[in-house]
Amino acid sequence: MEIETRTPAEQLRACEALRRTAEARSLDILCELAEHYEVSEDSLIEHLVDRRIQPVVPGPTVSEFLSLELAGLLECTPLQAAAKLYSALRLKYRHPTLHTAVQQLDIEPHRALRAVDKCAHLDASVAERVTTGWLPQQLGLGHTAALNRLDKLVVEADPQRAIERERARRKDLDVSLWGSYDGVTTLSGRLEDLDARYLDASVDRMADVLTAEHPGLSRGQLRAKAMGVLANPAMALGLLQRAAQPALPDSEAPNGCLGPLCGTIQTPLHKLRPRLELAVHIDTNAVGCATGSARIEGAGHITLNLLREYLSDIDVTVQPVIDLATVAPEDQYRPSAALKKVLLLAFPTEMFPFSNRATARFMDFDHTERFRSGRRRQTRLGNLCPFSRRPHRGKTAGVWDVKQHSVGVLTWTSPLKYVYEVSPGGTRLVDTGHDAWRKLDW
Repeated sequence: MEIETRTPAEQLRACEALRRTAEARSLDILCELAEHYEVSEDSLIEHLVDRRIQPVVPGPTVSEFLSLELAGLLECTPLQAAAKLYSALRLKYRHPTLHTAVQQLDIEPHRALRAVDKCAHLDASVAERVTTGWLPQQLGLGHTAALNRLDKLVVEADPQRAIERERARRKDLDVSLWGSYDGVTTLSGRLEDLDARYLDASVDRMADVLTAEHPGLSRGQLRAKAMGVLANPAMALGLLQRAAQPALPDSEAPNGCLGPLCGTIQTPLHKLRPRLELAVHIDTNAVGCATGSARIEGAGHITLNLLREYLSDIDVTVQPVIDLATVAPEDQYRPSAALKKVLLLAFPTEMFPFSNRATARFMDFDHTERFRSGRRRQTRLGNLCPFSRRPHRGKTAGVWDVKQHSVGVLTWTSPLKYVYEVSPGGTRLVDTGHDAWRKLDW
């Protein structure tokens, strides 16, 4: 038995060593690309240049278009690619001792990069001193314990900067919805500590109110339901007031009301929801059927059965159906408000390789085939797509070439001649730009 189990155990150790070696090598390769990557000057039009950015001091200047190239190579979003690149540059140029330890496999690359991020606000010399001192201390510690130790060293290295960061952090607040799957959505955010405690108490209070209506739910499920109710303030107040009413007619509560939540809302609770506009995408073959799926804009795909449940106890006003095949082209350069609304619905995400940025009203709706004055019907579905600023610059400069073969199906060619096809179904690499693979010299 020992021989049979030792063999896969050693193979697993070897695979882990290979993974760490590959991750360490990839960090150095990212830095090499940053140092040498530049686009052809011939591809740039007169009023656009390849802006060189210095994301890390000390460190090299980097082409603004490199993050777009890396997004395709790493199969991630341009923002994720830029974050990976900047982390690698910070590790090599701001933390040379830590960088050497990663290359010698003395520390897990992921742990080292987390340490680099935690020191990003420190001066380069201070950051190097902190991680050099932390390196021997983190040996043998778990991931969380090691980073907690680093947090202490960071605060002690520059106490005044730590105070300033705490003040800034209290302004860096955010709440977002993401990850919609199977009819549920993830809620995350950053709140001030006191506000977070009040919210937690309010959620608990509302969960108590909902217990009688949902006797089979766990505490966590009741708290999730409570968050949904608190999103509708009038409805939440109505429930709290109803719960505050005395159970017995001879209650001693003044005016028949318990405490400050005196009942005044008489409207049925389901009518207290705020007005909400939803775009629902349903295949024509599913209309009138008992089964099938629907896509709610911003909430992912759900079954038609769940859609019926969502709409069963609310007032619904159906707007005219938008049929993409009947959307008329326009002659002006900028799309009208009506066409822009159609574009926002037709393209839920930016149409750049591996980008998952949600299409927003501040994105550029650019002509994939350059707009020429005097020609008619150029502003239309099939010749417009949403791009954020950097992909838009890359296309306008001619650094990236893009063609839209049909509505929502684009082919992008990168400066290194990698070719990607982007559609609502995702991104796929269709051409590496080489006739044959060459053996890599590591």
